[in-house]
Amino acid sequence: MGLGPPVIELYRQLKLAGALHDISEVMELGSQDFWCPQQNLVRALCAAFGQPSPSAELLSTSNARQLPARQLYEALGLGYQCVDVDGRMGTLVLDLNFDGVPADHQSRYGLVTNHGTSEHLINQYNVFKVMHDFTKPNGIMIHAVPFTVHLEHGFFNYQPNFFESLARYNSYETLGIWVGPDWQLASFIPWDPALLDFLSLSSKTTHLLVVAQRKMYEQPFCAPFQEVYENMVPDEARGRYTMVIDGEVMDGKRVKYLTKDSVLANQYLSEIQDLKNWIDAYRGEIDRLKHELAVTTHLLNQVTSGAPPPNPWTERIAKLEAVVATTEARSTARIAELEAAVATTEARSTARVRELEAEMRAIPPLATVSGRELAAELRERVRRRLSAKLDFAKLHRTT
Repeated sequence: MGLGPPVIELYRQLKLAGALHDISEVMELGSQDFWCPQQNLVRALCAAFGQPSPSAELLSTSNARQLPARQLYEALGLGYQCVDVDGRMGTLVLDLNFDGVPADHQSRYGLVTNHGTSEHLINQYNVFKVMHDFTKPNGIMIHAVPFTVHLEHGFFNYQPNFFESLARYNSYETLGIWVGPDWQLASFIPWDPALLDFLSLSSKTTHLLVVAQRKMYEQPFCAPFQEVYENMVPDEARGRYTMVIDGEVMDGKRVKYLTKDSVLANQYLSEIQDLKNWIDAYRGEIDRLKHELAVTTHLLNQVTSGAPPPNPWTERIAKLEAVVATTEARSTARIAELEAAVATTEARSTARVRELEAEMRAIPPLATVSGRELAAELRERVRRRLSAKLDFAKLHRTT
């Protein structure tokens, strides 16, 4: 994958934090290239290492115009080595699927990097053992490897728990775990599982997982066992594994029954929390039994004194029955009133209709009436109609 802008910035931050102090030689897995079009990042990295301003050649790189990583490391004042099978000039030729570290390179390098090499190797045990063997005590190992999709890029993608297990079995100090959402960004993001809710995944996704770890002790490399399954494995199977604890190599059977204070403390805390959970559960059960005992004691006292146990619903039922009876009586009376009002209204309306019909029959034909008489007759009709409407309105108000 090579060294891009976020790797340059990570190196600068590690240097300023003191993690790369007193490092004089670097060993890279794979003959890597370097590119960074952000010239300010390259200048800042050289300044952090106390080196003069980089050459124009180092400042003119891009993804399409890369330089060997050797030139960058040497500009930082570091001796450079890399291991590969390509025989590139200055390369230590090893097949990382099979070959071990030569004696003159054992525990020699203060910085050992894996910028996208291990995922292309089938023998994962050997490649991580080689990195361990190259690194001197207190030296730094940096991995920048595929994290999520990287479809068809290599054989493997990696998970944070893999590097956590490496650290646990070899007593590495993990300086940081980061995620690279895009290889063109100028920095990485500290790893948090919640990031998976925000990372976009597709067939073209190329997220990086970046890990920096310090080798604390000069001890043989220990193959890790995934922690979640450790307590499920019989001692016979665990006998093939070892673990480094504070510089001491412990055999596999003892690993399962570690006596180190920190491990025991975590185990005791877990057991104490379990006991607290049981105690809380028993307290809840005791409170429930106390409540039932109080209710039973009260009822027993009622029976002993000759009074029947109180029924909390008797009084409530009596009140509801009284409300129902009162409501029925009021409704019946109101219905009778309304029926009487309807009968009265019908009788009055019938009588009034008959009066109006009689008046209509008494009106003489218009041909025999003069204009003045016709006007007087119309006014009388209007008066009678208004009077009838007023009488009907009064009747409606009374009902």
